[in-house]
Amino acid sequence: MSLPKFSSYLSSLLLIAFAGLVLPLAAQAQNTTWSRINPAARLNRRASLSKATCITPSPSPQLPVSATRDAIPTKCPPEAVGAVCGYVKVPLDRTNTISGKIRIYFELYPHSSSGPAESAILANIGGPGVTTTGNRDFWFGLYGANLDVHDLLLIDDRGRGLSNTIDCEELQHATAPLNQAETDCAAQLGTTASRYGSGDIAQDTEAVRSALGYDQVDYHGGSYGGADVTAYATRFGAHLRSVVLDAPFGTPALNSFSYEQARTHAMLRKVRLECLRSPTCAPDHPNPDTELSSFISFIRMHPFEGDAYDASGNLLRARVDEDTVLNYMIANATGVFTSTGEVLAAASALSQGDQKPLLRLAAEGLSALPQPLFDHGDPTFWSAGAEYATKCSDAQVPWDWSAPVSTRMVQYTQVVAALPPDYFAPFSKAAATGLLFSTNGAQCFWWKRPGPPSPVAPDQATYPNAPTIVLNGDMDSDAPLEETSKVAALFPNSTFVTIPEAGHESIFWSTCAGELASQFVENLQADTSFCAGTPQTVFQAVGRFPLLASQARPADVDPSGNNQIGTVERKVATVAVATVTDALQRTLFGSGDGVGLRAGTFHTEFTDTSFIVTLLGCSFASDVTVSGTVTWAIATDNSLVADLQVAGSGTKGGTLHIEGIWLPASHSDVGQFMVTGALGGHGVAVLVPEA
Repeated sequence: MSLPKFSSYLSSLLLIAFAGLVLPLAAQAQNTTWSRINPAARLNRRASLSKATCITPSPSPQLPVSATRDAIPTKCPPEAVGAVCGYVKVPLDRTNTISGKIRIYFELYPHSSSGPAESAILANIGGPGVTTTGNRDFWFGLYGANLDVHDLLLIDDRGRGLSNTIDCEELQHATAPLNQAETDCAAQLGTTASRYGSGDIAQDTEAVRSALGYDQVDYHGGSYGGADVTAYATRFGAHLRSVVLDAPFGTPALNSFSYEQARTHAMLRKVRLECLRSPTCAPDHPNPDTELSSFISFIRMHPFEGDAYDASGNLLRARVDEDTVLNYMIANATGVFTSTGEVLAAASALSQGDQKPLLRLAAEGLSALPQPLFDHGDPTFWSAGAEYATKCSDAQVPWDWSAPVSTRMVQYTQVVAALPPDYFAPFSKAAATGLLFSTNGAQCFWWKRPGPPSPVAPDQATYPNAPTIVLNGDMDSDAPLEETSKVAALFPNSTFVTIPEAGHESIFWSTCAGELASQFVENLQADTSFCAGTPQTVFQAVGRFPLLASQARPADVDPSGNNQIGTVERKVATVAVATVTDALQRTLFGSGDGVGLRAGTFHTEFTDTSFIVTLLGCSFASDVTVSGTVTWAIATDNSLVADLQVAGSGTKGGTLHIEGIWLPASHSDVGQFMVTGALGGHGVAVLVPEA
C-alpha cells in the first residue's frame, strides 16, 4: 500500500486513538497528516495487515446456522469484503416511555476453518460516537490471526456508524457555538436524548449476540469502549469468554472529578518518563517533577503572549499560560510526544529570558487542538451527536439535571470550590475543571436528560470471572494508570499490563500490545515476558534550547574515528543534529513545510518509503545555520541519513554527514548518531544520542 493511501486510512484511526476520551480536542485530524504522528503505529498496522492476508474470507458468507429470524441480512457496503451484513431491530426505549424500534447494524466475518466458531470477537475502539464497522480493516489487522476458529462480529453502537445515525448539523460541522449546538442537538433528539447511554448499548449488543446465536464472545474495548465492555460485562457476563481492555474508561472515572484528578497527576509521570528515558534530556533535567511543578506555578502567575510559527509554518498569536501547558503541551501532546519531550527545556529557556521555544509549543498546540467544537465530517464515521448523547448520559455530574444551565454552572463551581486546594496538583482547580479539560463534566452543561439513562453499570454490579487482560501505556494521560488499574481491579480474573512508552490505546503504539491482545484471545493467557519491560521506541526529547551554540552540550568523541575538532565545534555538531530532528518532529504532525526554531525553512517530500526533508538556513541555535538533505527511511528500518552544510558566526563552518536510527519501529537500546565530515578544515568523528 502506498504511503499516501496508507496515510489517509491511518489518519482516521489515530484520530480516535490519540484523541481518546478527550475527542473534542482532536480537531487537528481533520486538516493535518495524523498518519505521520506515530511511525510505530503505522508499522504495527502494516504488520497486522500482512498477518490478516492469510485469512481467506468465504466467497459466500452466511449467517451462522444458530441465527434466529431476528438477525435480518442486508446488503453490505463495498468495503465489507467477506462479510455477511445485517441488522437487529431493538426498542428505542426499553422503559416503554417512547415507542418504536431502531436498527442495530452489524458485520459478521466468518472464521476460515470448518465447523462452528469457538466464539465471536466483538470490538469497540472508543469515542464515544465513532463507528465500529467503519474501522473493519483495523480489527482485521489486529485479530486476523484469530479468525481461523473465531468469527469477527462488528456492531455499530446505536446512534453511530450505520445504526440509526445521529446527525446534529451544528454539533457535527461546528456551525454554531457549543452551547447552542449542544442545546439544539438535545432538542432534536427530544425525549430520546437519554437513551444513548452505555447501558442501552449493552442491551443492543446482547440482542445482536442472541439473534446470531453465539453463546460465547470475546470483547475488546479500547478507551471509551471500556464503558461498552463494562456495561455488557455487568449485565451479561455469562456470555463472555474473555475480555481485552486497552486504556479503558470505566465506572471509577464516573465519580465527579476523580478522572480529572488522575489525569492531572499523570502529567508529571508523562513528562518525567519522556525525559529520563532520553539521553539527550535526562542529563539536563534530573528532577523533572520538581522542575515541572515549579514551572506551572510560575506560569500560572506570569502568563505571556507572542507570535510564533506552528508546525506547518503558519505565524500565529500564541498565549502561554497554565491552560496552554495543561491542555496543549502535556495532556494532548502533539506528534510523538513532541511537546511533552520539550516542555522542560522550553521552561528552562524561559528562565533565561528566551520565550521562543514555549511560544512555538503554544502555537503548535493551538493550531493542532482548538476549541471543543469542530467539524466532525461524515456522521456515519464519527457522530458528534452520538458522542454527546452517550457521554452526557453516562456522566455523573455535580449538578441537578432539572436545573437551568445557569444554576448548573453555579452548582458545578460550588463543588469545585469545596475540593482541597491541591486536589489536581501541580495544576490549579481552575485549569483542571475548565471546559477544555473536564470534557465529561463541563461539556455537558447544555445537554438535556428527559429521563434517567441506563447507567454504565447497574447498582451493586457484579463483574464476571471471565479471563481479562487490561493494557495501558505508561505515557497515557487520557486514561492514566491511576484510573485503569481501578478498572482492572473490578474484574476478578484480570491481568494488568503496563506498556512502556505507549500513549493512549497501547495497540496503536506497540506491536507487542497488539500481539498480547491477539494471543490472549487465542489461549486466554497473558504472557507479558516478551514486551512489558522495555519500550519499543524511546521518543525524542530535548535537554536544552541554546540561544548560542556555545550553550549546547558537546557531542562525544567517537573512539572508533579520527576526530580532530575541539569542544566548540563538537557543540556545533550537537546543534546540527538537533536542527535535523527538530524539523523531523514538526514534519510528523505538520504539513511538511515549516520554519526552523530561530530561522530558516524546511520542506518535506513524502515518498512510498521515506521522508525526504530539505533544510534551508535552519537555525536551532541563532549563530549556526544548517542546510542540506535528510532522508528518513520510515517504511523500512527508520534509518536516518543527512548531508549538511553548516555555517554561521558560531562555527568555522563545513560539511557534516549523519547516520543513525530515529524512532525505531522495534525495540532497541537508544544508540548514537554517527557524525562525520569536516568543520573548519578539521575532521569530525563524534556521537550524538538518537533520542
